[in-house]
Amino acid sequence: MTSFPVSTADIDATWLTAALRHGGAIDASTSVSSVTVSNMGAGIGFMGEVGRLEVAYVGGSGPSTVICKIPTQDATVRGLLGPARVFEREARFYLDVAPMLDVVPEAHAVVADFDKDDYVLVLQDLGHLRVGDQSVGVNANEALAAVRALARFHARFWRSADLDRIAWMPEINAEGMKIGSEIYRASLPGFLQVFAHAVDADMVPVMERFADNVHQLLDRFAAMPTTIVHFDYRLDNLFFGSGDEVWMIDFQACSKGGGAYDLGYFISQSVPVDVRKAEEQSLLRAYHDELVARGVSDYSFDQLREDYRAGVLYGWIIPVYAVGTLDSSSERAMALWTEVIKRAQSAMRDHHVADLLI
Repeated sequence: MTSFPVSTADIDATWLTAALRHGGAIDASTSVSSVTVSNMGAGIGFMGEVGRLEVAYVGGSGPSTVICKIPTQDATVRGLLGPARVFEREARFYLDVAPMLDVVPEAHAVVADFDKDDYVLVLQDLGHLRVGDQSVGVNANEALAAVRALARFHARFWRSADLDRIAWMPEINAEGMKIGSEIYRASLPGFLQVFAHAVDADMVPVMERFADNVHQLLDRFAAMPTTIVHFDYRLDNLFFGSGDEVWMIDFQACSKGGGAYDLGYFISQSVPVDVRKAEEQSLLRAYHDELVARGVSDYSFDQLREDYRAGVLYGWIIPVYAVGTLDSSSERAMALWTEVIKRAQSAMRDHHVADLLI
């Protein structure tokens, strides 16, 4: 397949039939007879569009609902993200890595043009699970389940030979990953203006020095024991089932490096301040215990705690990134990022992250 709808609204029965046949989700005798599209996630994301498709068939059967993900058509954003190959990365993740995992949705179809860094994903609908809400946050039990799930994900690839085979996935400090420094510099003035009501004066010097530290922090993550880093492990990308069941989505920024980044980012920005302060050490211990239980023996708890501080600091890049294409008229988006900024500043202050800046 070579055609790419530029919006979920452009997806019709003909295109979806070809995509699902291409991915093996339906056979040659089955056709899509109708598609009803509902847009999802308005006002939050800045790298693409996500929609839920209700699908009817003739001649056979297939998934009754699917999730479709299409990259942003914003030329400025695509230009900034181009060196990082984020769209190619996620498409390849669902082709090469997802089949090894049981905590990510199945790809019904991956339609990709790697030369143009373009794709359309047609994924299993996780609508039967409860999606996380980063603006609300998690309670202690949910945070514990998410941290344990993250440890299981990291342990699966910890210094694994599979990492050598996955040659398309960049090291966390590859040149394409270091575009963050310039995007951050370009975004910070607008961020400080839009969120003047949420930024604490004592944290502004840290924010202003951050851009000069992007490379050294990524080098630090690269020096840690290597696994697959999700790189956007936040609550809106997690789905909760019964017990400790946690599923994860959104792998556009996946890379090879130290898993402590994911841990610091999640706890500092998805866990409410009061829950974090009460449970932080228990969450770190639970993550480490899960690694050890799954065979990781080369990573001490003291080292994790120190690496976690770097994760808390580097996570700050995400709120500043987001403001570049934020729909400030969206009450949900403004409320989300205002809360995230409050949580992140509290965690950075508690962990004295200014000491990690050069």
